[in-house]
Amino acid sequence: MALYTVLSSEQIAAAVRSFGLPAPDRVQPEPKGSVNTNYHLWTGGERWFLRLNEGKTDADVRFEAEVQRYLHEARFPVARLRLAADGRPWVPVEGKQAMLFAYAAGEEISRDAAGPERCRRVGEQLGRLHELASGFVPERRNPYAPERVRGWISELRPDGGGDADVRAALPMLDDELARADRLPGAPRGLVHGDLFIDNVLWIGDRVGAVLDWEMSCVDPFAYDLGVAVNAWCYVDRYDPARAAALLAGYRSKRRLEPETADALYPWARYAALRFTASRIHAFHRAELGADRLAWKDWRRYRDRLAALRDMGEGGFRALLGV
Repeated sequence: MALYTVLSSEQIAAAVRSFGLPAPDRVQPEPKGSVNTNYHLWTGGERWFLRLNEGKTDADVRFEAEVQRYLHEARFPVARLRLAADGRPWVPVEGKQAMLFAYAAGEEISRDAAGPERCRRVGEQLGRLHELASGFVPERRNPYAPERVRGWISELRPDGGGDADVRAALPMLDDELARADRLPGAPRGLVHGDLFIDNVLWIGDRVGAVLDWEMSCVDPFAYDLGVAVNAWCYVDRYDPARAAALLAGYRSKRRLEPETADALYPWARYAALRFTASRIHAFHRAELGADRLAWKDWRRYRDRLAALRDMGEGGFRALLGV
């Protein structure tokens, strides 16, 4: 999330009316994240979340809306998407798709608070999601596949965009790109693709909502597990207790196929590469000020990638207990 497109109060009111609601009593921009423009709204006696999709096709937005519908009907903890008066899942604003979500109850937690028990709960939800994937029909390839990552990294050559740390990381990133051309096939289905700590809201020790399905797609389950392990199980190093708990939670809801277990290490490395590159692209090279974009340190994912390379597949499988 970020604030790329500044909307006037009149534009926001017009968009909200298209969803069958009165003009908002209060509007609060949300300059957090990297991908879209977002506003918190209070209208009709409820709190809402208005997202203006940046750089997405109608097909992208339609897929996400179908994910939200399917999971909501399956009683998976997602925010409720409100349809526009004409039945579409968005309304056009500034040539972009504006989506309106009911505000999801719960609170974010810090990385320190994401200990083994909460990692177990997250693993359970990921296992539930992948189990539900068998009934989900729409297709969307991963929008952050290796060819897109390759484009981001090519922009950094030859000198890391003038940054010494980026330049020093380029040989590792290039080596990982070559490996990404040989990622193994594995069981696939609907994946979240972005299961970070700040995309889960908690009510006590219970998962209240899983947010931000815009990166959802149909890809190997090993990729989704790799993203989650990188996000939840790394503090200043990979934490074996968190990793084992996340996998145990997953297995309590869904069988971990041998093919997925075998693919976990290369896909976790690719996930670390993808987020290293996307954070350099979105944050390190960003032109928006801190009031419109909450900066995230790309080096944290560089460090994950280096740690995965150092531990090797045997060390990674031992970490997860697979």
